[in-house]
Amino acid sequence: MRKHLFCLLLAFPLFLAAQGIDMEQAIILAKENNRTLVNAKADIQIARQKRWETIAIGLPQISLSAGYANALQQPTSLIPAEFFGGQAGEFSEVVFGTEQSANAGLRLEQLLFDGSYLVGLQASEIYLRISKQAFVKTEQAIAQATVDAYVNVLLSKAQLNVFEQNLSAAQNNLNDVKAIYENGLTEKENVQQLELTVSSLKSGLLYTKQMAVVAENVLRYVMGMDLDAPLSLSSTLEGLALQSQEELPNALELNANINFQMAENDIRVKELLLKLERFKSMPKISAYLSGGYDGYNQSFNFTEPEQNWYGRANFGVTINVPIFSSFQSQAKRQQAKLALEQSKNQAIDVAQKLLLEENKLRNEVQFNLSNVQTLAQNLALATEIERKNQLKFKEGLASSFELRQAQTQLYQAQNNYLSSMQQLVISKKKLSLLLNPINSKEK
Repeated sequence: MRKHLFCLLLAFPLFLAAQGIDMEQAIILAKENNRTLVNAKADIQIARQKRWETIAIGLPQISLSAGYANALQQPTSLIPAEFFGGQAGEFSEVVFGTEQSANAGLRLEQLLFDGSYLVGLQASEIYLRISKQAFVKTEQAIAQATVDAYVNVLLSKAQLNVFEQNLSAAQNNLNDVKAIYENGLTEKENVQQLELTVSSLKSGLLYTKQMAVVAENVLRYVMGMDLDAPLSLSSTLEGLALQSQEELPNALELNANINFQMAENDIRVKELLLKLERFKSMPKISAYLSGGYDGYNQSFNFTEPEQNWYGRANFGVTINVPIFSSFQSQAKRQQAKLALEQSKNQAIDVAQKLLLEENKLRNEVQFNLSNVQTLAQNLALATEIERKNQLKFKEGLASSFELRQAQTQLYQAQNNYLSSMQQLVISKKKLSLLLNPINSKEK
């Protein structure tokens, strides 16, 4: 059952690719499979383990030790001979201890008080929060990158369709004019003008095909897919542009914006650094309890029942109090205070930039909305002008040069209209991500 479920999960992106992926599904796939986002998730797990590493510093630390020594050449000590009834000024050679010894011990250490450790606990929580915020920011960047790549693919496909239609029409015109020229009813320049148009369209079509392949590969990469995986999109550029004409989102809430949250978090970091410098002047207190056994023998008989073992035990408390650091601590505290003020100013600056960005994007969206409508009208006019020039040319009332100008104007209007829809969709998504931040599932 697990194997079947695993296979289904692996096949799900391929299934979507075959059925057609809309833009929201593309964003979901990118959130699940994008390798940058996967690494950001791993950073959160690393931060959690770092937090436990910090917590463990203040928990009991137990260590076990054991040792064995064989004195191949025991040291000799000299003792005044008169201690043993000998002559004054002479020394007797004495060897102390046994040739072999063994020991085993257990030591328990406990941190009782350390201001730096208390600050470290708070810092580990903020470090975890930073990792989560970095994940959300990365997630938003991936969502925007997915939209950009998705819309670029749609734009390439729409441009390809337009190029193919224009080339087909231009080729038909060229064939008709060639037939007329061969009958001596038109000038060669008319044929050459149309040949120039067809040649330009073929070149543009080839370039657009290459760019379409690049655009699809970029989208695959952003979504974490293999570059040779099948890809089919269900959304259309016109459909997304139509959706983007819906009502604009509500006003910006600074507290919900990830950039402002990160700026506020930086203030907390600087506050902790200042607190750390203050706590460094406080005493550090720790205690320990140790005990063990030592055994001595002339030969290796430590495993025998009759071996004597001598116990030992110690209990102690250590207090370390900083007294004078030649004003080094004062300088560090002053630096921490200045860094805190800088962080507060940066948070204000971030808030102002976000408000400016909101205003800029709203104006950009409004302009793009108006621009799409204007360029749609221009396209309709250019289409009508080109159609009339086609009729005039066939009737001999317009030159091939005038027809080519009308066609070039039409091609430019088509491209401008497609690009305006692309810009509308992208700018609207940027504004949506700014005003409606992603609520990440990663906690």
